[in-house]
Amino acid sequence: MDQPVTDRPLTAIVINRHSGTVRSMGEEKVRALVTAAVPGGEDSIALLDGTEIETHIGDLVRERRISRLYVGGGDGTVASAAGFVSGTGIALGILPLGTMNMMAQTLGISLDLATALEQLRDAEELDVDAGRAAGRLFLHHVAFGLQPRMVRIRERLGYSSRLTKMLAGVRAVAAVLLNRQSMRLTLRIDGSETEMKTPALAVSNNLYADTMMLKQARLDEGILGIYALRPMPLVAFLGLAIDLLRGRWRDNLNLREMRAPRLRIVRRRLFGGHSRSIRATLDGELMLFDLPLTIESAPKAVRMLVPRAPG
Repeated sequence: MDQPVTDRPLTAIVINRHSGTVRSMGEEKVRALVTAAVPGGEDSIALLDGTEIETHIGDLVRERRISRLYVGGGDGTVASAAGFVSGTGIALGILPLGTMNMMAQTLGISLDLATALEQLRDAEELDVDAGRAAGRLFLHHVAFGLQPRMVRIRERLGYSSRLTKMLAGVRAVAAVLLNRQSMRLTLRIDGSETEMKTPALAVSNNLYADTMMLKQARLDEGILGIYALRPMPLVAFLGLAIDLLRGRWRDNLNLREMRAPRLRIVRRRLFGGHSRSIRATLDGELMLFDLPLTIESAPKAVRMLVPRAPG
């Protein structure tokens, strides 16, 4: 990886002001916590609207004035930042201010902001894998079917805080489960095509561990986890939810797990024909991808700040 200039080793902090934690705590309290924990933080922090974040981070990366970038927001904000710093040598630190904070949990970063700041101050830099869908980088997963439908409903319902976002999410889950739909997909994996009918397909950056929160077991295997649900009645979905809570989801017969470094969604059958696009969530953010769609592992694509192991 190319290294940023080393005579000005600065840390920049970019925070999504609309993230759940900022809405709950308030901008001033978040700003005070961050600036107290990061040397020079008062001059290097920016609380921005979502539409401004990519432009600001792009400018920071092009100027090559920083060696570390702390990003505060949800998984989508973090993935967007990772796309900018990939290959630059700039180390990315996560301030978990979103609802799920899946990548932060995978890395062992505390969901308490003050503790997370302490962890990042003494963190080690580690090059970790990412995934790419049509060239767009993701850190945790890209999903099709159930999750995009739920996110669309949640966004239509609206929310003003982390709590109301979670409540809207619960209503969205109920809506899609009461109106279950399945996709007919053709996947190309390891040179062979697989036809499937599924209500949900998820592709993860490396394989999930047997845990409740679907954290990746490792981030250095250069592999995609491919998870497809079989069409099932409502009671079976409830059984799967229980297995998730128990960390025993891998034993559920309604879940099919595959693995490969590269996956191609060749087509989606729709009303007797073929769709030219497919809706997805990429680390929680809604996307519309053209078909065919290539998803592949990107080994050691992002330099991350990872908390040091105790002792």
